Amino acid sequence: MASDTSLPDWPPAELLGDLRNRSVTRDARDFALSTGLVYRAVPQRQGDIPPQDTTIHAPITLLPSPFPRQLFEKAENLQPLYNKLYAQLSLDEKFIKSIMEDTVVHVDEFQARLYAIWQTVLKEGVSQSTQSGIFRSDYMMHSPQQDGIQLKQVEFNVISSSFGPLCTKTSAMHHYLLRKGAYDALHPSLIKENMPENHALETYAAGLADAHNHYVEECRDAHAQRSVKPVVLFVVQETERNSFDQRAIEMLLIEKYAIPVIRLTFEELGKTASLHGRARILMIQSPATHAPVEVSTVYFRTGYSPEDYTESAWDTRLTLERSHAIKCPSIALQLVGSKKAQQVLAEPGVLEKYLGNDADQVRHSFMQLWPMDPNTKLGKQAHRLVREHPENYVLKPQREGGGHNIYKKDILPALDAMEKRDKQREAQGGNHVKECEAYILMSLIEQPEHRGSLFVRANKNSDNAELVKDSVNELGIYGAVLYSPESILKNRSGGYLLRTKSKDSDEGGVAVGFSVIDTPLLV
Repeated sequence: MASDTSLPDWPPAELLGDLRNRSVTRDARDFALSTGLVYRAVPQRQGDIPPQDTTIHAPITLLPSPFPRQLFEKAENLQPLYNKLYAQLSLDEKFIKSIMEDTVVHVDEFQARLYAIWQTVLKEGVSQSTQSGIFRSDYMMHSPQQDGIQLKQVEFNVISSSFGPLCTKTSAMHHYLLRKGAYDALHPSLIKENMPENHALETYAAGLADAHNHYVEECRDAHAQRSVKPVVLFVVQETERNSFDQRAIEMLLIEKYAIPVIRLTFEELGKTASLHGRARILMIQSPATHAPVEVSTVYFRTGYSPEDYTESAWDTRLTLERSHAIKCPSIALQLVGSKKAQQVLAEPGVLEKYLGNDADQVRHSFMQLWPMDPNTKLGKQAHRLVREHPENYVLKPQREGGGHNIYKKDILPALDAMEKRDKQREAQGGNHVKECEAYILMSLIEQPEHRGSLFVRANKNSDNAELVKDSVNELGIYGAVLYSPESILKNRSGGYLLRTKSKDSDEGGVAVGFSVIDTPLLV
């Protein structure tokens, strides 16, 4: 077990001087802008489409951050097990019903809409039983006072697991600065051997290529009679600023695998997507040629938040789910990516059903998790604990994308407001499921203290990287899996995302402005 003393003081003082800081920062910015480590600029008004001809560099760190080598390797070793686990969960109809029907769908309209689509497709009959997942399992260092540093999972992402390409480019940037001499004489650990290469972009592309190739092989006889090659469909947001992260995957699919990609929004798909034949083949219209094109794989980079849907978008999501195309993810996989599933997996005996003797390896990465159902033993315990010491916990809803959690001192006022709304709803004859049951309770992770970083962010009106004296890291490991009810067809893992933020910030998303993209320096 690593100890606190294994993490050096950071960042090195020699890099804080104005001249050296400014010089290295200039090199980092130019590398980012030269290699596509970029975002679209912020639109003038919220909700507007970002300007298509203007970019800024993504938020990054000036140098890697120390991270215990054995914890990094442990996270890498866990990923194939997590891939297998979530594949199995998505195929378990009984599990999905158990986590949704009793509580969540009654108090979370978004999850209820997803669940309704899943039920509709089950009732009709699934056309495509093969599923694809591109995952990211996120961890933090947990440093209780007497137990050294442990690896603990924050969450498991099953839809739109972003930043694989941009963090691959950030790793390349740090390696470039190392070769250029920017880190000379800063710290003995700053050497190539301690800076792991990042293969996240390749994991993404290979995972989607696996799905596409399986579909083509499955439909080989039919495709022999068609002149137009099937495509991978990226379902995207119209207001997406992080489109270059997605474009890198598209380019690799085209260049390495000769697989064409079409990007469309829900709104655009609502006008052109259609299902054909008994197998419900998904056809769309090519934006370039306006010709009909068959879709092999639907890759969602939107659809994880209620804000992503209009009523017509919900209809389109149902059309996509009913189709014969392989979904990444399917509705079933998105449902088991909920925080409720994460909490249930932490209950005694659940993991063992899916992982057998490997269950303990995964269980050791869990923090303490509780349901918020006040009618259960665990739920009553959760309410008592959080009422006594709210500073030790976080309330998590069934959401991905950052910015939704309720932390520490904000929990009790939030629970009191929920109880008030419960009484009003019940007085009007509404259901008796408590609003708080849409959440789970999780013990807060105690990060090692007094570790700084140097942030390089656009539009800060400074030529120097910004010193953040007390920062924390979140490590994400990527995986890709292709599976059917009969077997795991492909199980891949590789690549990482390290996000670093100020310790004063509870949330961790890069896209929503809380974190910057970093890389680990293994110590």
